[in-house]
Amino acid sequence: MSMKTASTLRHSWIFFLLTFLFSWLVWGIMIIFPIAANYFVPLLFLGAFGPSIVALFLVTREGGIQALKEFANRIWDPRRIPWEWYLVIFFFFPAVLALGYFILFLLGGAPPDLNAYFGGINTTSDFLYLLIFMLLGGPLAEELGWRGYVLEPLQEKLGKLKASLLIGFFWILWHLPLFLIEGTSQNQKGFGIAFWSWILQLFFLSIIFTWVYNNTRRSILAAILLHLMANFAYPLNLDATGEIVFTIVRFAILVPLLLVWTGKTSKSEITTPM
Repeated sequence: MSMKTASTLRHSWIFFLLTFLFSWLVWGIMIIFPIAANYFVPLLFLGAFGPSIVALFLVTREGGIQALKEFANRIWDPRRIPWEWYLVIFFFFPAVLALGYFILFLLGGAPPDLNAYFGGINTTSDFLYLLIFMLLGGPLAEELGWRGYVLEPLQEKLGKLKASLLIGFFWILWHLPLFLIEGTSQNQKGFGIAFWSWILQLFFLSIIFTWVYNNTRRSILAAILLHLMANFAYPLNLDATGEIVFTIVRFAILVPLLLVWTGKTSKSEITTPM
C-alpha cells in the first residue's frame, strides 16, 4: 500500500468516526432527553447534516481554501453531468417505483395511494416547501460526505462494489438511532420486515449512487439530485408482500450492473479524474 493510499484510507476512517460522533451525539440527546416540539426538526436536521459538515471540515483541513473551492464546484456545477445522465437521475427511481407497483398490482395488490405522495400539495408554495424540506433532509445533509468525500478513496483501494457495500453498511449503521426517535419515518417502520427491506434498499442505493457518480465526473450535484429522486420515489405503506416484491425488483435491476462490475470494466465505468 502506497503512502498516499494509506493516507486517504486513514482520512476515510476519520470521516466515519467524526460523522458518527457528531450525528449520534445530537440524536442521542433527542433519545435520552425530552425535546420541545419547536426544537425537534432543527435537532433532527442538525444530526442529519453530520456527513456533510464533517466532509467540509476535512476538505478544508486537508487542502485549504483551494480544495474547498474545487469541492464546491463539484456541488454546484451542472455541466459536469452529461445530459443523458440527467435522464438517469430524474427517471431511474420513478421507473423502479412504477415497475414495482405494476408487479404488485399483477399479484393482486392495490394500486398506490397517490394522496400519500401528493396529498396536501395544493399550491406552488406547498410544492416548494416540500422540495426544500426533502432536499435538506437527506440529499444536502448527507451526500457531501458519503459520495462527495469518502467514496472515491474507498473505491480506489477496494473497487467499486466493495466500496459501495462498505459505505452502504456505515450508511445503515449511521441511521439506526433514528429508529429510536418517535416521529421519524424510520421509527414508523419498526424492526419488522420493513426494516430488513430498508436495509437492502440502502445497499441498493449505495451501488446505484456509485454507478452514477462514476459517470458524472465525480459530481456531488448528481448524487444530491439522485438522493432527492430516491426519496420522492420511495414506495409508501407497503405490506409484507409489497416489501418482498420491491426487494426482488431492486435485486433484479442490480444484476446486470454487478455482472459488469465483477467482469471487465466497461468504458462507461471509467471515472474521469476531474
